[in-house]
Parts: sequence; C-alpha cells; structure tokens
Amino acid sequence: MAPTVQERPDVAIFHEIGVIEHLTRMSVARHLPPGMTYAHVELLMRFHRDGDGQTPAELARGMLMSKAAMTSALQKMETQGFITLLSDVSDRRKKRVRMTRGGREAHAELLKAMKWKMDALREGFTEAEFRQALPFLRSLRLFLEDVIQAGEPEAASRR
Repeated sequence: MAPTVQERPDVAIFHEIGVIEHLTRMSVARHLPPGMTYAHVELLMRFHRDGDGQTPAELARGMLMSKAAMTSALQKMETQGFITLLSDVSDRRKKRVRMTRGGREAHAELLKAMKWKMDALREGFTEAEFRQALPFLRSLRLFLEDVIQAGEPEAASRR
C-alpha cells in the first residue's frame, strides 16, 4: 500500500517550511511602520547583513524578485527615506542602492520591537539545534536552485 500524502516526509518538509514562512511574515508584519512591506524589511535585512551598494538588478537576482518588482519596492523605499539611489561612479547608466540613516533606524526599530520574539526563539531551541538543521536546509535550497536553473524537461522525455 502506498503511503498517504500526510506520511510522505518530502511533502511534510515543504508544508512545514511554508507554515514557518507564513508565521514569520505575520509576526514581522505586526511590527511594521505604516507603508512598509515585508519585501522592504527583507531588503533592509539584506543591506544590514551584506552591506549596501548593489545595483537593482543584483538585488532582484539575490532576492528572487523580478526587476519590475524590485524597481517598485526601491521606489517606495526611496520615497519613505529608507534608501537612496546613486549613480554608479564607473558606469553612470547604473544605479547603486544605499541604505539611509532612516533605513538603518527603521531596521533598528523593527529589531527592537521584535527582540522579545527573538529571545523566545533562542530560548526555545539551542544553537546546536539550529546548526543541525542548516546543512539539510542549505542542501535542499541548492538542489532546488539547480532544478529550477535546469528548466523543464522536453515534452518527449516526460512520456
């Protein structure tokens, strides 16, 4: 007898990842200032983690967003004073994105508002538990990136 969908660990893993992502977004959304979206938070987190200075195209690739969606997010963030777009000194046709003081302050305020949640998370799990989960999650991500980049198989080979 074939296992039911609920018993398949591959399906269960993706279900859990989806629920975790949804709960994370909901938790963060409760602390956002008016006009800020989760995509804006992801960009601020990326700037804080990796530094700023990337082009919109580089950010779109890294954030798995379309160029149009990235442009829209950056325009809104610039209007709110979180980032500024500067001409690239080596190629004036390109823009570079820099986080402003307002962006750094918004990021710090969000982290401050969510500190109790992060503390609870760290108290609920050990560092070792997080480290044990990372290799599998990274391998899964890399596998999925490879599958997506490979594209769909030809119709003839699917028969």
